[in-house]
Amino acid sequence: MDKVIMKDIIKIKAIELFSEKGFYGTSIRDISKAAGCSIPMIYYYYNNKNELFEEVVYNEFVLLIDRLNSQIQRGLPIEEIYFLAIKQRKGLNDYDKAVYKLAMKVWLRFEGSTEIRDKFIIWREGRYERNKRILSKVCSDINKLEILTSVMIGIFENITERIILLDEDISNEKIIEEVKFIIDCVKKH
Repeated sequence: MDKVIMKDIIKIKAIELFSEKGFYGTSIRDISKAAGCSIPMIYYYYNNKNELFEEVVYNEFVLLIDRLNSQIQRGLPIEEIYFLAIKQRKGLNDYDKAVYKLAMKVWLRFEGSTEIRDKFIIWREGRYERNKRILSKVCSDINKLEILTSVMIGIFENITERIILLDEDISNEKIIEEVKFIIDCVKKH
């Protein structure tokens, strides 16, 4: 079998197993069996289970977010940017949703290692700055901008957690209402 394809199969099966059984409940043997490959084949690509977990949780998550962000047209109204970003999360395929869910579990300290969580903390700081740049278009007061950025990220994370972790079907109207409410409050003050 093509090595690139096998690596993808290993990642897909690892995500499935880590999602189902958790990091500590999943063994390399479990992954090799599910992927239909030998244990040495997994070690050909990854030095250990933690490295594989980092690949499928952190690296795949960052690639996913970069891909999602690149699909949102620049220059749109702020409300629409946030609405489209949340709407994307509603339409994730099973693999991307599993990656997102595991990343959230690591962030919330339910799964994985502190090293991977530390990488998420650094990534989150960059996300904060990106959001701040976007929101500076509607808020020029630096103190309010800090608060607005924190609140918008909080709303975004809350809605995303409800969609990804709880499988809630939040209506587009409700998403728009929440995002618009915050932006309107800032514009009025």
